[in-house]
Amino acid sequence: MHILIIDDHEIVRDGIKTLIEQEYGWHVSYAVSSLDALPSFATLDDIDVAILDISLAQESGFDTLIKIKKDAPFIKCLMLSMYDHVGYISKALELGADGYVTKNAVTKELMDALESLEKDENYLSTDISKKLAFGDKQLTSILTEREKEIFLLLAKGFQPKQIAYYIDTAPKTVMVHRTNIYKKLNVTSQFGLLRIALETGYLDVSDVIYDDTLVKAN
Repeated sequence: MHILIIDDHEIVRDGIKTLIEQEYGWHVSYAVSSLDALPSFATLDDIDVAILDISLAQESGFDTLIKIKKDAPFIKCLMLSMYDHVGYISKALELGADGYVTKNAVTKELMDALESLEKDENYLSTDISKKLAFGDKQLTSILTEREKEIFLLLAKGFQPKQIAYYIDTAPKTVMVHRTNIYKKLNVTSQFGLLRIALETGYLDVSDVIYDDTLVKAN
């Protein structure tokens, strides 16, 4: 199996390359900081798997993922990142990533991921799988449908009066729901709700920045 590593930290690239080649016998064709850093003679035709970091100096790993999937869709792409937010994971998978492993995962998981991709199987590291399962269970099992609707609006930063107008109910009713949501999710602020929404993948950062469902209060 021929592998491409893209990470803007040289020590990380070298460490992964050494591990892959010396311990497992796979061949790292290139280990670079970006696609643009590939040598002029380089070709993606012989690459089987690309290991990509999300946070790169020149462009995001998501942009790199898009380019690889467009130019060489046959390449399996494994995201290796320090970020374990479900929003990042969901976005990577939506863009075509074949696997996602956090840098906190044990070394064996990286090798397991490469073996899975070699067999044309997808792979998520254990810590991510647990977080996805917990996050879904947490919200779908604990909150009612109405509470989930209000939870998402509160997480986006909207105030009870705005929410009451939007969902056509009394502000006092929203306040009661907010109290119940805080208690069920063990938080004390809307920031706490935002953190949960991002970690469980119910919201992405772009949902908060670009949402125009309501006009936020100053």
